[in-house]
Amino acid sequence: MPLSRSRTNSVDQYAFTIQDAANLYGWQVSAEPDSCPSSSATTPTGKLKMALRCDYDATTRPVVSHLNATTVYFRVVMKFFSLDINTNTLSIEAWMPTYWKDEHLTWTPADYNNITRIHLQTDEIWTPDVSIYNRASEGGDPTILSFTKCSVTSKGNVLCVPSVHVDALCVPNLSLYPFDTQRCDLRFGSWVHKGEELNLRLVKDVMSTVDMEPNGEWEIANWTAKRNPGIYKCCPNTTYPSVEIVFNLKRLSGAHAASVVIPTIVAIILTLTSLILSPLNKDRFVLCCVNVIAQFMHVQYMSWQVPLKGDQIPLLLLFARDSLLLAVFTIVFTLLIKSLMQRGVAAPPAVVMVVSGVTGNRVGQYIFSNEDSIRAIELTKDDEDTAAILKTNSSNSSEAWVVFGKILDFTLFVIYIIVYFALFMKFVP
Repeated sequence: MPLSRSRTNSVDQYAFTIQDAANLYGWQVSAEPDSCPSSSATTPTGKLKMALRCDYDATTRPVVSHLNATTVYFRVVMKFFSLDINTNTLSIEAWMPTYWKDEHLTWTPADYNNITRIHLQTDEIWTPDVSIYNRASEGGDPTILSFTKCSVTSKGNVLCVPSVHVDALCVPNLSLYPFDTQRCDLRFGSWVHKGEELNLRLVKDVMSTVDMEPNGEWEIANWTAKRNPGIYKCCPNTTYPSVEIVFNLKRLSGAHAASVVIPTIVAIILTLTSLILSPLNKDRFVLCCVNVIAQFMHVQYMSWQVPLKGDQIPLLLLFARDSLLLAVFTIVFTLLIKSLMQRGVAAPPAVVMVVSGVTGNRVGQYIFSNEDSIRAIELTKDDEDTAAILKTNSSNSSEAWVVFGKILDFTLFVIYIIVYFALFMKFVP
C-alpha cells in the first residue's frame, strides 16, 4: 500500500506539471472536447486568450469542415531591395500584411467585456505556409512569415504584418550593360497545401513602393502581378495556385557610364589620332603603344566589373575587345608602312602607277605630296629617258614609296573609321 500510494502521488505530481505547462503554453492535453483547465486570469483579455487557446491546435487548418478552403490574401510593402549580379540574387526587405479567417478564433464580445480585437503571436495560432518558390537558398524553413504579433477580431479575421527578408533567384542578362534592365520575379505559393485547402488570392494593390528606400544602383521601372491557377497535366483534379510579381529593374547607369563608356570613347580618339600622325614620326609609335596598354587595362577592368556569364557578354566589352585588336593592328601597320616609306630602291611600275593615279588631281596632290614629288613621279612614269636617269637617283626613287605609304596610311584611317562606325552600330546599346 505505501508503494502504491507513492506511485499514485508521483503520477498526480507528473500530471500536475503537464497541466501547468498546458496552462502556460496553451497545449491540448485532454482528449475530452470540453475539458479545459480553469483559467487563473483575472482580466477579460486574459480569460479570452485562455479560452481561445483551449483545445486549439496550431498545426490544423482553421476550418470547421476540412472540405472548406482557407482563403489567404497578402501584400508586399517594399522597404529596400538589392540585386547581386555575382550571386544571381534579388534580396528584398519588406513588410508582408497577410490576412485570412480562422474559424476557431471566434468569440462573443459581450462575454468578455465587449472585447472585439486581441493580439496573438504567430507561434500561438495557425499561419499559412506561404513560401517563395524561386528562393535562392533551399535550406531551412521555406515559409516566409516570421515571428510577429497578429491582430484577431471576434469574427476570426486574422491580420499579421511580419517583416520579411527574401532572397530570390534572378539571373541577369548583362548584354546591354551598363544600360540594362533586368527582369526578376517572386513566385508565392503554399508549400504543402493544394488550392482546395489553401486558396491564395491576388489583391488589387499587391505591392507598394511608397515607403521604399532608394537603392542607389537600381530602380523599379515597373512591376506586374498575376495569379497562376496552378493546373498541371500531372494533377488535373488538383490545383496549386501561386501569385507571381514581376519586377523590371533599371540600372542607374551614371557612375558606370563614367567608368566604362567614357574610356571607350577616349580609346577610339587615341586610335584615330595615332593614324593622323605620320608613320615616320616617332611619337606615333609611342602613342600606339600607350593606346594598346590603356585599352588592355580597360578590357581587364570591364571583365572584373561585370561577371562573365556564358554567351551573355556585355556588348561594350565586345566593343572594347575589338577596339583593342584594332589598336594592336595599328602598331603592326605603322611599322610596315614606315618600312615601305624608308625604302631606298626604285619603286616598281605598279607602285608608280598607283601613286600617279591617286595624285593625278589637286585633291590627291594636296593630301599626299608636294609639287616636287609629284613632278618627279610623273617623270618616272612618262619619260623613259628621264626614268632611266631617276633610277640612279635614290632621292627621287624614294618619293614614290613615301607617297605610296601616305596613301596606304590614309586608306587605313578611312577603314578604321568605317570599322568603328560598324562596331558602334552593332555593340553600343
